[in-house]
Amino acid sequence: MTAAAPAALTTEQIGFLARAVSRAPSVHNSQPWQLRVRGTEVDLTVGHGVELRRQDPFGRDRLLSCGAALTDLELAVRALGRDCHVEYRDEEDVVATVTIGRPRPASTRDFALYHAITRRRSHRRAFFHSRVPEGVRTAVAAAGEATGVHVVEPGRLGKLAELLGFATRVLRDDRGYQRELELWTAHTHGWNAVGDGVPEDAPDEVVLAGRLAAENLLVVCTDTDTRPDHLAAGAALQRIWLTATAKALVGSVITQPLHLTGFRARLASELALPGVPQAIFRYGYPAVPAAPSPRLPLGELVPDGPAGGRR
Repeated sequence: MTAAAPAALTTEQIGFLARAVSRAPSVHNSQPWQLRVRGTEVDLTVGHGVELRRQDPFGRDRLLSCGAALTDLELAVRALGRDCHVEYRDEEDVVATVTIGRPRPASTRDFALYHAITRRRSHRRAFFHSRVPEGVRTAVAAAGEATGVHVVEPGRLGKLAELLGFATRVLRDDRGYQRELELWTAHTHGWNAVGDGVPEDAPDEVVLAGRLAAENLLVVCTDTDTRPDHLAAGAALQRIWLTATAKALVGSVITQPLHLTGFRARLASELALPGVPQAIFRYGYPAVPAAPSPRLPLGELVPDGPAGGRR
């Protein structure tokens, strides 16, 4: 007897998935994605109307953002009690397709990460002065490990401070970058995170090295530098971030310096990284609460609606 085909998603289930995807982090909170539902297949598409010519000249951060959204989508499907398969796509607008399978209970870990989605915040200020225990740091880093993706705690913080200090000065003096930044963000203070520019006070390398030493840092690297690598790095970043959130930690992502010509090659060489650096994640215990970022209406996330996906 042939087994029944997996059931198509209901309107309520599509809304459930859309809410999870809407909470993913993105460059300048641009939320450059949409969902296209086709029965038991969900396409994650990237919107090309969001252009950040100075912040993201090659669209790498946009793909990192879509990778983070893809992690949220997969976790939401599993939280619904359904199996799924994720396939990266090389079409112009479709970055990945999630094929939803038969009922399958979600693991305890997947449930924990799913429930962390709404609690995740971008924390751009200083952290509480308490070192994250080694076991927790190990678990957070391990959450991002995947085929072709490597997560490392950087050494040589003095050299990292030197490189970031240089990038800070270059970006601060780039008028085109600063104009673009003003169009997308409100006035912020402290560290640069995804979409938040550079530190206002532009500290010297000694001060910056001291700050780095007091924080917990991870560098997400990939074996190569293709579109699937960027998606995989974004997916890994979100797993790292949600794992940190589930352990009462907060964090933010640094990507702007990595767009400067030659910066990533220099960073990989100076820090002996195991691949191409795609992002730096900083995390710790929050000194003050962080407010959630505004989100687009769900109708813009699934523009065709459930019915449109089944035509």
